[in-house]
Amino acid sequence: MEQSAQAVMLTVSSSPHVRCNESIPKIMWTVVAALVPAAAFGVYYFGMNALLNIVVAIASAVFFEWAWEKFMHKKITINDGSAVITGLLLAMCCPPSLPWWMTIIGSFIAIVVCKQAMGGIGYNLFNPAHVGRAGLMVSWPVAMTTWTQM
Repeated sequence: MEQSAQAVMLTVSSSPHVRCNESIPKIMWTVVAALVPAAAFGVYYFGMNALLNIVVAIASAVFFEWAWEKFMHKKITINDGSAVITGLLLAMCCPPSLPWWMTIIGSFIAIVVCKQAMGGIGYNLFNPAHVGRAGLMVSWPVAMTTWTQM
């Protein structure tokens, strides 16, 4: 058998391998918009404690991302929306009766321990919000498994 004289050049690169014209911030803010109806229903069903946890989780996640990047002298990326998604997902998978300070600890675990310590967006092995939830579940199992309608 004869081999072709033409060499095939392959490009090896890191993921994502499929490219599009959408930016990371556009994708992240679209996901936030998609989560708003579910979050609004959670507030309707569980009451104002759910809203408090959503606000606290988002604010603390954005703060921890900003503080870590500032401390590490990295580019501040809080405008890309990924910290907002992390805070929103964390609040939505935790009970509305969870004390606000536990929500802040969950945000710290999600952003600093899972996301930023691994290199930032795209480098974390697991979903940061769910790592934050797992940290809370291990630390306060009763508070994390008590779901009541307010």
